[in-house]
Amino acid sequence: MLGAEVLSRKLLLLIPTMLVVVGTLVLVIRVRYPGKPNIRLPASECNADLWNHVGEPQRLHVIAPCTSVEGRVVSLYRASDGDLHIELDPYNKSVLNVANAIHSKGHLVIEIICEHTPDNAQDAQACTGFTSEVVIPRIDDYIRVTGSYVTDRETGWNEIHPVTRIRRLI
Repeated sequence: MLGAEVLSRKLLLLIPTMLVVVGTLVLVIRVRYPGKPNIRLPASECNADLWNHVGEPQRLHVIAPCTSVEGRVVSLYRASDGDLHIELDPYNKSVLNVANAIHSKGHLVIEIICEHTPDNAQDAQACTGFTSEVVIPRIDDYIRVTGSYVTDRETGWNEIHPVTRIRRLI
């Protein structure tokens, strides 16, 4: 019986300790990956008409209608929806949230809409009559990307989507 009491006391001490550790970890992660734009531009700096060609725009929660982010291009991927996905290693990590850190390897997802022909009719309809004029960067280019800063509700990560323009810095 005495052994059970000692074990119960140890558990009672362990629970608050674990709560403090978990709380501290959550706080550190939230501070390191706040998911906030470092620059807010006037909405007129971004092309609002691009939203007419975003497939399933309801899945995107707009944090800032227009922002600009600088960083190095890590990868390019042509998605089946017609968008070109760019992984950007941003100079300022404040634009990342925890989902970016975990699922996107610490990169910010950038999406150039209607960059190529979509695979299905629903996505093709969103791109009808529109051709992207955004400059396509190369891997390892240092760029400044301007567009809407959003959280994708399906993946949880932050993105620049849709992209209004990309400018190569180096």
